[in-house]
Formats: sequence, C-alpha cells, structure tokens
Amino acid sequence: MKYSDLLIDWLVEEGYTHCFFVGGGNVMHLLESARTRLTCIPVIHEVSAAIAAEYFNEVSMGEKRAFAMVTAGPGVTNLVTGVAGAWLESRELLIIAGQARTDALSRGLVRQIGHQEIDGRGIMKPISKFSETVEAPLTRMEISERVSISKTGRKGPVFLEFCLDVTGQQVDPETLRGKKSPAAIEQIGSISSDQLKEIQAFLQNAERPLFLFGGGISKKVVNQLIPEIESLGIPVATTWNGADKFPNEHPSYAGRSNTYGMRWSNVVLQQADVLIALGTRLGLQQTGFNWQKFAPVAKVIQVDIDLGELEKDTPRKDLIINAEANSVLSQILQMKLSSKFQIWSEFVGAVKAKLPVVEPSNESRHEFVEAFTFVEALNRVTDNSDQIIPCSSGGAFTTMMQAYYLKPEQLMVTDKGLASMGYGLAGAIGASLAFPEKRTILVEGDGGFAQNLQEIGTAERNKLNLKMFIFSNQGYASIRTTQKAYFGGNYLGCDRETGLGFPDWEKLFGAYGVPVVTMSKDLFKDSKAASLFESKGPAAFIVPLDPEQIFYPKVTSKVLADGKMESNPIHLMTPPLDVEVASIVFKYLPEHLRS
Repeated sequence: MKYSDLLIDWLVEEGYTHCFFVGGGNVMHLLESARTRLTCIPVIHEVSAAIAAEYFNEVSMGEKRAFAMVTAGPGVTNLVTGVAGAWLESRELLIIAGQARTDALSRGLVRQIGHQEIDGRGIMKPISKFSETVEAPLTRMEISERVSISKTGRKGPVFLEFCLDVTGQQVDPETLRGKKSPAAIEQIGSISSDQLKEIQAFLQNAERPLFLFGGGISKKVVNQLIPEIESLGIPVATTWNGADKFPNEHPSYAGRSNTYGMRWSNVVLQQADVLIALGTRLGLQQTGFNWQKFAPVAKVIQVDIDLGELEKDTPRKDLIINAEANSVLSQILQMKLSSKFQIWSEFVGAVKAKLPVVEPSNESRHEFVEAFTFVEALNRVTDNSDQIIPCSSGGAFTTMMQAYYLKPEQLMVTDKGLASMGYGLAGAIGASLAFPEKRTILVEGDGGFAQNLQEIGTAERNKLNLKMFIFSNQGYASIRTTQKAYFGGNYLGCDRETGLGFPDWEKLFGAYGVPVVTMSKDLFKDSKAASLFESKGPAAFIVPLDPEQIFYPKVTSKVLADGKMESNPIHLMTPPLDVEVASIVFKYLPEHLRS
C-alpha cells in the first residue's frame, strides 16, 4: 500500500474530514490520497489554508476536524503568519507539508539541494508545539501521538513535513501499527484542596467578585453550568477569545473588557474585589499596557493550563493555579457561600445602563455611515445561529468587539494576539465550511480585506453562505489615527493620498460573480441590502466610513518628556467621562484612581 494512502486513512480515523490546500509537486502523493478520502478545499494562497483550518476547528469544537496541506519551500514560508496566529491563540492546527526527497536534503551543509527545499521544521519550531521532518514512514501510533499534541493540553500547531519519497513509498500496513513515539504529550495539573479552600476564603470575604472567562473555557461546559453560575451569583466578564463563552444577554453578563473593550465592562472589572481569571493568559491587551493598575482593588486569582503564563510578572496575581480551567470552574461553582452579591450585581447592571456602547463622541460626516451605529443595526438583524467573524485588527475589529452582543447560540472567532490584517476572509471561509447550513458574517476593514482578497473566488466557487461587510475608509484607519495622534498628522502609507491603492469594490466583486451593494445610512432598512443579507450564497456589503472617524472609547497613551509612553489604566478611556457620571460608575474606586 502506498504510504500516503495509509497516512490519510489514519487522519480520517483521527476525525479529520476536511483539507485546505495549495497543491505542489512535493505533496503530489498526499494530495492524490486525500482526494478520495477527504473534502479537499483548494485556496489561492497557503496562508489562507492555515487560517481556514484553524477557524474550522475552532467553531467545530471537536465535532469534525480540518488540516492544512502545502508543498515545500514557498508553500511552507507562506504559512508562517497563519501558524503564528494559531500559536498565539492556543488553537488546534495540523500542518501536513511536503519536503524534497531524503537523498536531496541539504542538512545544513549548503543552502539548498532538493527542489524547493527549505528547512520547514526549523522555521516552524518556535511557533509550534511539535515540528518534524519525516524521513521514514511513521507508525499509526506515532501519527496519533503527534496529532494529539495539537488538540490536548494548551492547544497549538503541529507541523509535519514529509519527504516526497516517503509518501510515495510502498509499505506493509501491518508492520506500521505499533511502536511508541518519542513525542511526549504534556501533563495537565489539577487544583489542590488547599487552593480550593483559599478561593473559598477569598469569596467568603468578598463583596464584589467577578469571573473572567477566557478562550480556555468551553462554551459547552458553561451552558451546562448556567444554573450553578446563577445560584452562586457572581457576574461573568469575558476576554475577546472568550466572547461567545457566556450568554451576552444573561443578567450576570459583565461584558468584554480589553484596552478596546466595552467601557462599562472595563469599569466593572476595575472595581471587583476578587477577580477569578479562568483560561486566559491575561495578556497586555487584556490588562492594558499599564498593567500595574489592572484590577487595582482586587485579589487576583489566575487559573491557566500553562505554568509559564502564570509565572510571568504581568499582571500582579495573588493566587496562581496551574490546572484545566473548566474543571476548576466546576469545582468553584460547587462551593457554598454565606455571602450574597445582589448589590454588586445590581451595580453591574446600573453601570451597563449608564455607559451605552454607541457614544456621542463617534461622529462621521453626513455622507458616511457611522461604524458603531452600523454594528448596532447588525445586532438587530442577525439570527441566533449566525457565525460572527470580526476580522483581527483595526477599526472594524475593535468596533465589533466593543459593540456587538452575541446571541446565545452564536459563535465568534478572531485572532487578536497576532492582530494581523488579512485574517478575516480566510477565517470566515473556514467557519462557513465547518457549518455550511449556517450564515457566516464577516466584518473587515478595506485594508485588511485587500491583503487576502483573492479568496473571494474560494467563497464563490464553494457557494458559501458568507456575508462580507467591508468597512471602506480608503486606508489603514489605525495607522492613520496613530500618525494623527502622535506625529501631528504627518501621514505616510495609510490612505490613497499617501500611496495606498484600493480597488473599485463593486467592480471587484462583480468580476468574481458575487453580488454586492454599497450601504446607505439607512443600513438594513434599505430593501436591497436587507434582501441580499437574507439571500443564500456569498454576498458583499460595502460600508462607507468617514476616513477621519476615530473609534471611541479607547485607552490612550501620552508621550512623556523623556520620550517614553505611559498608558492609562483600562477604566480611564478616551474621551473621559463626565464628572457626574464618573462619580456614579466609579463608586468603589479610591479617589486617586478616578482620573
């Protein structure tokens, strides 16, 4: 039996159903074997294969799996951004790559011998959990162990590049069934009884406790635990990676905090007296760059599967627990507390009501659509089953994360760690193919969309029920804002006037045969836009934004006399709150932290 046939059969046994790929000579055997065993989705650029596979896996939640397949050389180098994104977000991703024949490997002695040969293993090693050049057939057990590395413990990419002659080799399947692999699967810690008692003591003395759910929390587990969460009475905020982990409409929901978070959520989090952060690494986007003032009046408890994340200096922690977050959450919810948190819960609701998402500081000139107003309108027309992909960087991203409220069954996926432009379309394709019966909604800026626009053809050829909303402000709004704020409006490379080129969007989508509409200020009240949104198949919506709009609220920084920059803590967002409003919503903050 040809080894490539056997390998793909094993991957099917491991639960893989889809393969996103760009073909090439060094994967010709693998691709031919996958053709009859998997749903194979060709993409135009290899980075899209990695991103699509990552998002496919994230929304599937283990029901089915996808991997990316690329050839050697440029196939591998084009993958790097996609692999790096999955690495930073701790997401499952398997890469099957080609490599030159074993007799044509340079082995570091010269730069290249084999056709398209490059050291893929070495390139991927820093951004993957496991990286290997396969020079002899691996056994069934070895394949299973390597695949498991990606989807167990703290998830992350696994990269396997197979030499061409290995994949084309004839093998005896029976001789490749055993043999243990040297690849070790990480061990997961657990919470101790002493740590549980310590958490219980913190909560027993608390008046304003808060859960913070991160990407390591399971939506399925949370749905099962809703009655226990309600009974304990502790409000729940989420990180951006945890955006869909807790029902946004639930009375206990405390919003999404972040440097570009919901203002009301930031204000709430900063006044908690016990913060239990579960399955979040508490990165700087979450804590703010002024991390010293994150949760300033709270006892901070962090639960994470990765000891390294717990032991880093940022932010301050009072208790660290190296364990699986869902298990710890379940055990916390079994606690019997005499303390009740009704006054605190009512305060959380009052802050939300006092600090609306659409702030009057967000202005746009008459002929343009205002970004937050658009997201508010999108909230009203989406269905419970829609999948929401708010790209990964820029104003389209932050506006969606601040203003979009997820319905109970909606899923949201993004890659905020790398914050790369060009992620949205490929990610939306992966999510859409995971559940083609659902409508997938992409919101992305024109700058980011332009970096991967070739995949419009992939959406069209697969007849995806994908609605693509493009925030069209003729450039890179975030870069423009930075140059305006810190460099006196000395613009360079941020819009048409300073050298960027963008297409006529309606003509571009027309070239791919995708229906498109430019939205007016009437938004979904316009019959053409509303009808296209409800139609089946791919469709594009151009949302004309004011190039001068600044996306508020946000945490800003100031340049000090010595040239260094200092950021505000996350509750002090720009523009500042009215004095009277601040006196109400900063009720539990010491005076020195209110401005």
